[in-house]
Amino acid sequence: MDAVENAVWATDGKPASKAVYVVYSTECAWSKRLFDETRALVGNVQLRWIPVAGNTAASVVAGRDSTSVGSAFVGRGARAADATAQRGVGYNQGVMDSITYQLRPYDRSKTFAFPTLVYRSGKSVKVVAGNPRNLATLAAEVASEPRAASLVPAGIALTAQAPTLLRSRNLPKWAHLNDTPMIFRAAPSPQAPAIDDLAKDFLVPVSGIVGATGWIEVAPWGLDKRKAYVHDPLMARMALLDYRVKPQGGQWQAKGRVQVREFPDAEAPVLETLGPGERYQRRGVVERDGQAWEQIVLYADGTPGYVLR
Repeated sequence: MDAVENAVWATDGKPASKAVYVVYSTECAWSKRLFDETRALVGNVQLRWIPVAGNTAASVVAGRDSTSVGSAFVGRGARAADATAQRGVGYNQGVMDSITYQLRPYDRSKTFAFPTLVYRSGKSVKVVAGNPRNLATLAAEVASEPRAASLVPAGIALTAQAPTLLRSRNLPKWAHLNDTPMIFRAAPSPQAPAIDDLAKDFLVPVSGIVGATGWIEVAPWGLDKRKAYVHDPLMARMALLDYRVKPQGGQWQAKGRVQVREFPDAEAPVLETLGPGERYQRRGVVERDGQAWEQIVLYADGTPGYVLR
């Protein structure tokens, strides 16, 4: 429920302890039919419309009321909306992806039905793909939650400003090295919806570093596709590490047992542990923070590693 509760939704009806979230397209005839047929329900249940597609979807995000929902269905919504509203639609698309992701163990379908209704029913969450067969019983099915009436979705704050992206100097791809799957989120925040996960040892392209927040923007589906965010403070810092390699040739030999790190930093991931006497080609030296690091050619493909001198 967190995903839909924190979407940038439009309210339809008076604040109520019963809420039904509707994920839809402003150009979907079935979604419009649901809007028309639920006019008698809005006194008992508050519908919260989450636009994810359609030329006028951003106008609903900007208006966030039943008037904007109805106007968008008949083509009276503004097609050109400000950047904040456009970000809101993008965030809502992440909510749609999150529903698909969370239902993946139960439904492997790659299509998403408009409209899709999500609401609490008893102690469980009910997801209805398509128009409900019996709207008359819907209000009775929805669980009453006192906090629902005053809920402010986190998506509003998360889309108020675009993330400040910095160029990744040293990290063209991000690798997941832990056994536990890493969660991708729709925005750089733990409150943003989870949209997918990545298993150990997989790589994804990096498209930017979100300031000093520890979040990394990645492109799991291609650099020209929708972005996702992973929280990895260490690798975010490594991506921005400022250093220069002074060329230096010759052979390097381990004098004892040494760790070879991915970057010239004491906290950087360890790539290999070498034993005394092992030799590698030296490529250069890095001096930073009063320390000197040898850059060696660690692997046959030219991948470098760094050893503290």
